[in-house]
Amino acid sequence: MKRILGIFRGFPGLGRVVAGVSLLETLRDNYDCDVRVISYLQGNKYLESRGYVNLPEATPMDFCSIGLLPTNKMGVYIHDTIRGFMPDVILIDGEPLILQSIKISHPSIKIITLLNPADVNNSHNDKEAMDYFNALYSLSDLAIVHGLRLIEKDQRYKNLISINTIIRHEIISMKNIPNKNIYCVLGGGTVNVAHQFEDSTLKIGELCQNVASLLPDYTMHIICSSQNVYNALKENNYPENVILHEGILSAQKYYNDASLVITRSGRNTLSELAVLGIPAITFVSGCSYRKVEQSNNIHDLNIPTIVLANLEIATEEFAELCVKMIGEERACHFQCGNDEAIKHIMQI
Repeated sequence: MKRILGIFRGFPGLGRVVAGVSLLETLRDNYDCDVRVISYLQGNKYLESRGYVNLPEATPMDFCSIGLLPTNKMGVYIHDTIRGFMPDVILIDGEPLILQSIKISHPSIKIITLLNPADVNNSHNDKEAMDYFNALYSLSDLAIVHGLRLIEKDQRYKNLISINTIIRHEIISMKNIPNKNIYCVLGGGTVNVAHQFEDSTLKIGELCQNVASLLPDYTMHIICSSQNVYNALKENNYPENVILHEGILSAQKYYNDASLVITRSGRNTLSELAVLGIPAITFVSGCSYRKVEQSNNIHDLNIPTIVLANLEIATEEFAELCVKMIGEERACHFQCGNDEAIKHIMQI
């Protein structure tokens, strides 16, 4: 039985959590692997929603803007877990400092890192930052780059593959049957992020609250990303056909019967929507780095069922766009990379 430990960055959203958890659960359920997972903040909320218990939590002293610090409490917990669990493979997403620390202290353990194409090749980030990140990520024994575009082999990496996005495994076999429900999915969280991320999240939520009165035949579900967003939107006046969801909902709850999804342009969400063929309206939001990354996601995907809207769109124009997109023909436009990733993990 292969033992696999996952370590996934838990903020600002769930982009560094869902793919790794999907792989671990597939390896556990279909390949009889013994798996454990470590995350924190929003990542732990996602794990709790999937039934995981007794999760350690990070303190503000345990992490910085690029992830967990190896020498503080969570770093010690990770190394203690490695010594006790003795994994054959460690799967890491979004934690370059921990990756380096594990390679130093446990050089015989195989490390697989999950990467976004922009982690390896991104002309919009500082060259020095990219050099630093790639120097750490390339310490891995296998780098799985997954996303909406494929990248060329990189000489800095001993073993790199580029595949389509790894999505939540339960979504792959789902069927969407629309039923007068619109879902505004605000992402994984707004804690420990720049104010632009929270402000834009609230703006998307408020736009959906306002447009609902012009779409009386539909129920507008707003899935709040964190408690502060829920509390802020709860204070607004909004029509009876708006439902605010405080916690994280399972994908089945909103993908099963969505007539339309409204969300920001993250890699994982766009990939899932493209696989299921659900019409969507998306926004780019947050800091300049995130806006560039999200704009590239839309450009790379380039399918008729997903369109980009401006955050400053008028309510009436937004209502017209919603009606137009609901009428789009539904079809699968994307194949996920899950099977390819599993194949390489089992071979390492």
